[in-house]
Amino acid sequence: MALFGKKRGYDRRRVLEEAERARARNKRRQAIALYRWILAVEPNNAELHAKLAPLLAETGQSFDAWRSYRVTATAALREARDDKALAIYREAAERLPRELQAWQGLAQLLAKQGNTSEAVAVLLKGSQNFRRSSLRPEAIHLLRRARCIDAWHFDAVFELSRHLARAGQREEARMLLDGLAERSSGEPLRRVRGAQFRLDRSLAAAWRWLRAALRPEEAPAPRERAAGVVALRSRARH
Repeated sequence: MALFGKKRGYDRRRVLEEAERARARNKRRQAIALYRWILAVEPNNAELHAKLAPLLAETGQSFDAWRSYRVTATAALREARDDKALAIYREAAERLPRELQAWQGLAQLLAKQGNTSEAVAVLLKGSQNFRRSSLRPEAIHLLRRARCIDAWHFDAVFELSRHLARAGQREEARMLLDGLAERSSGEPLRRVRGAQFRLDRSLAAAWRWLRAALRPEEAPAPRERAAGVVALRSRARH
């Protein structure tokens, strides 16, 4: 790079102009080096971090990208610009899907604004990026956070029970599925009963699954019958 090939003194305006030109020409690594030169002098410049963060994410430098996103979001929150911080967290979660703190920060801010259903949805979506067995603790952590917002959100609790069962935490998985069964009906209950059977493989679990599968969604309408004929259910009452 010409800028570094010659021994010239630090000129902030000139370095920033060259960084902007490099970014406009899609020369990411050159732009990164130039922005970092300025940040070496101004490490907490949120405006520069906002320009640097997506470039770092695009070049696979996830750790440094999140650091820049965090500096930018923190500055926005310090200025009480929650909407801007929210947009930063959204971008960070999209560009760095395996950055746990990005999903946590986004959900926390949504919950703070009263958008609890969206906060849970964000944590549930974030957990889907940690499906590999080696990443399961991260998924469990995000889903536990979802329970702190909505203790019995069906999808979040169901996914948490699955991860716990696969991680060997079967007792907690059973407790969660039992809780869901008490609060569910129809198709959600059938899903819960199926998960309980896969967890225990017992005759009792199989019977509960079968009952849920055969249970109608609604009680059938009463059929017309001839005069003098008493329904079997009615007879049983006498």
